[in-house]
Amino acid sequence: MFAALSKLRPVQDIDKVLTKAWSVRFLILATVLDAAQTGVSFFSGSELVRPGTLAALNMVLALAALGARLIAQEAVSGPAPSTTPGDA
Repeated sequence: MFAALSKLRPVQDIDKVLTKAWSVRFLILATVLDAAQTGVSFFSGSELVRPGTLAALNMVLALAALGARLIAQEAVSGPAPSTTPGDA
């Protein structure tokens, strides 16, 4: 397992990924939502929103981040290469 971790390398255009990738935006929103859920219940002593609602929203954002990570985003990756017949 540790051998696989040593092979991990950051992407070359990490600044572009961090500022333009929708997956990063969705993960930031999920983190903020999770922190808000914890903070509100901790500081107020009560729950303004049911925990299930916030957990469901957090799950939706995490799944959206996964989906966004799998979809090509021209702002991050650049335009997709043309795939015309006979380009092999």
